[in-house]
Amino acid sequence: MKFICIIQARIASSRLFGKILLPGHSKSFLEHLVERLKKSKQINKIVIAIPTNREDDVIHELCKNKKITIFRGHPNNLLSRYYNCAKFFSAKNIIRITSDCPLMDYRLVDKLIKKYLTYKKIDYLSNVHPPSFPDGFDIEIFNFKVLKNSFNNAKKKYEKEHVTPYIWDNPKKFKIYNYSTSKRKKYYEKYRLTLDYKEDYYLIWNIFKYLYPKYKYFSFNQIIKFLEKNPKFIVNKKFIKVNWYGQYVKNLKTIDRSYTRKDKRYLYV
Repeated sequence: MKFICIIQARIASSRLFGKILLPGHSKSFLEHLVERLKKSKQINKIVIAIPTNREDDVIHELCKNKKITIFRGHPNNLLSRYYNCAKFFSAKNIIRITSDCPLMDYRLVDKLIKKYLTYKKIDYLSNVHPPSFPDGFDIEIFNFKVLKNSFNNAKKKYEKEHVTPYIWDNPKKFKIYNYSTSKRKKYYEKYRLTLDYKEDYYLIWNIFKYLYPKYKYFSFNQIIKFLEKNPKFIVNKKFIKVNWYGQYVKNLKTIDRSYTRKDKRYLYV
C-alpha cells in the first residue's frame, strides 16, 4: 500500500511572516521537515502543496532548487488543494502534515502508518482527534475515497480551510481511529512545538541548535528529554492549546473545549 505525504505550506502568516523559510540549523525549517520525513520507510512520496499566489513563488523556487516535488492549488480552500494534489499524483492514501511542524519525527509517522495498516477497514487515523502529542506533531492519515467524499460534500468555511473537520464531524459516515500516548504523560498539555509565534521560533531554533549537530535525525523522545533538562528554552507556554479550534469550537461537533483556548493575539490565519 502506497502513501503520499502532502505538506501544506505558504509564505503568508500574520503571526510570523515567512516562518517556514526561517533558518533552523544551516537550512530553512521547510528543508528540515522534508529532510526528516525522507527518512521514513513507509512514505513513498513527499509533495509540498502551496497556493498559486505570486508571493509563494519563493517556496516554489526553493523546492525546485532542492529537487522537492511541488504542487500549486487554491490559495484558501485547502481541502481543494489537497484533493487536486492527491488526484494529480494518483494517491491512494494521504498523510497530512503541515509545514509549521519542522520537528516532525519520521519514526512517529511510520508508527501511525503501521497502525493504519492493521485495520482492515479504516477511513481516517490521527493523533489529533483527540490530541495527545504536542502541537507540532500532528499527523493525519486518510484514503483518497474519504478525501474525495469530503471535497464533494464539505460546505462550511472551516471544513474547506482545514481539510479534515468534515471527516471528524461525520463519525457515522467514516471509520475514524485515534493514536495516542499514555494519558499520564499529557504531552499536549505540557508542550507546544509548532511554529506560529516568535516565542515558538526561539524554542524550535534552540532545539535544532543543540540536537541537530550531534543527532541529525533526533527523535521526539530526545526532544522531550532536552526540554526536561533545559526548561529555560520553553518561552511559549502561554500559547499552549492556542489553535484554530478556538474560533469554531461551537461549530465543531466532536471537538472538546479542553482542546483549545483563545488568545487575543491569535488571528486564525
